Amino acid sequence: MKHDLYKLAEQYHLSNSEQALLQAVVEAADQNAQYSVREFAARNYTSPAAIIRLSKKLGYTGYTDMVYRLQFLLQNEISNRTHASHITSFIGEIPPEQIHSFLALLAKNRQGPILITGTGFCAPLRDFLVRKLLVLGYHAIGTNSYEVYENNALQAKLVIAISKSGTTDTIVKPVQDARRLGMDVVAFTGGQHSPIAQQADPAFILLDDKILDDRNLTANYFYARVLILFEYLMDLSLDPRDTTGEAFPPANLP
Repeated sequence: MKHDLYKLAEQYHLSNSEQALLQAVVEAADQNAQYSVREFAARNYTSPAAIIRLSKKLGYTGYTDMVYRLQFLLQNEISNRTHASHITSFIGEIPPEQIHSFLALLAKNRQGPILITGTGFCAPLRDFLVRKLLVLGYHAIGTNSYEVYENNALQAKLVIAISKSGTTDTIVKPVQDARRLGMDVVAFTGGQHSPIAQQADPAFILLDDKILDDRNLTANYFYARVLILFEYLMDLSLDPRDTTGEAFPPANLP
């Protein structure tokens, strides 16, 4: 598995060759390969001295220390992933078919624009989803403009709508326009029987702790559930297997 070492490379000012070498070290550590520094150097067409220099540059005492510490970090990462099943205790059980549908839609719209709409307290969620999709290489656009949805000048085929109640007029209209023009709609909402939920497929229905608190004067974890669920879905899109090992359609297919 290829790891994202961007921040490490930036922090330690690694050259391209050093980044490639570090990637190889991490992959070997991930596979729990027990190479000596000479064996590893031979397998990667480099010298033991270059590997030692890299380990020192990263703050390790040497090759063995670097591999040991990287294995420890990777083991913690694997351990953290095993807790993914506990997410459902907070966001609720998500039907597997909805996850399949969402990941398939992402794959289908990998190259085209994805419109994301959300207002009020959901506006920051909209912005987060946009930024997350952008860094993953999707063409995400956050907009609530009626004009964008009425004639679909951007030629988008997927809309993601976020609304706690699912009845917000400024979200209902874009969703209805999207459906009228044959676009797919995904919804994150607390309103199971709301207009937005009825128009979307899939519609992720998340617990709204305070349905009658329209102004959000008290604590409501609906918004946190949206973020956690979306991160969970993005994790599956990158490594498309659920906690039982069942394969999901990867979202990075062409």
